[in-house]
Amino acid sequence: MQNVRKYLNRSIERLVDYYLKNYRKMIFIPIAFIIFFAASIGYHYYTHGEVVNEDLSLAGGISLTLNTNHSVSASLITSNLSTALNSPVSVSVLHAQFSNAITGYAITAGINVNTTQFTNAVSKLFAMPVTSANSNIDYVSATIAQGALYDSLILLGAAFILVAIVSLFYFRNLSQAFSNVISIISDVINVVGLLDLLGISFSTASIAGILMIMGYSADRNIILATNILKREEANMKYRLLHTIKTSLTMDAAAFVTFIVLFFGTTNSLIQNIAIILVFGVLFDDFSVWILNGSIQLAGIGYHEEISKPTQNKNI
Repeated sequence: MQNVRKYLNRSIERLVDYYLKNYRKMIFIPIAFIIFFAASIGYHYYTHGEVVNEDLSLAGGISLTLNTNHSVSASLITSNLSTALNSPVSVSVLHAQFSNAITGYAITAGINVNTTQFTNAVSKLFAMPVTSANSNIDYVSATIAQGALYDSLILLGAAFILVAIVSLFYFRNLSQAFSNVISIISDVINVVGLLDLLGISFSTASIAGILMIMGYSADRNIILATNILKREEANMKYRLLHTIKTSLTMDAAAFVTFIVLFFGTTNSLIQNIAIILVFGVLFDDFSVWILNGSIQLAGIGYHEEISKPTQNKNI
């Protein structure tokens, strides 16, 4: 274990050395990501007339909650009903509290599906009658769904503004506050662009995931900027080594948690949030370290410190 730790320390130190020598060149990597995924979003809008693949919670639809302990695969329900109804379908498996016992299914289909067609298809699939005693049907109109989307976009805009205000208040420097916001915006662009490329639907739960990634990214951006701009007790290499170890520990813990969250549930809402968090953590390393970090270093006119060793060998 001690040898592994020493190897990791040496690897991180070499990484920081390379970064400090080449940070001006490396900034083109996250810029290339932003351009690529922004183009992906633009192409999706051009071909589909919408920025993202809107989930039924945003496009509107009809939802049926069926109370049954029958065990049927969520993927089988989705594929079977999508074909039978000629409509997109989303499924969440319902479980008893503190138990894996199945208590039912929440099935949502497109708004063009009528109630009789829907209940007949579900009844045939589960080989049981669907009645008012064992089911409940709700409707989400497209108008209400779009209203929820617009409200969510307002929240996202407000979140960006608040991050900018906090950064400006703390650092008292417009360019540094701007770089923090640009880093967070790049995370959102990259995640949404990747969702479009993979054909993953965007739901109201996805917006919650985006807001969580914005908070995660804001935290890391401020930690990095604080170590670059505020700390003066050591040279830059020492400060970045300290920061990157904290950052990588956060990444590892968050990534494992989100992967377990994605594979450990059959609830589509939770999975939508988890997949965005997984993508966001991966992209955040590029946006925080290479994009924001490079802008911060360039802003203070940093040049490599050749003769100053790190002050602590056990960083």
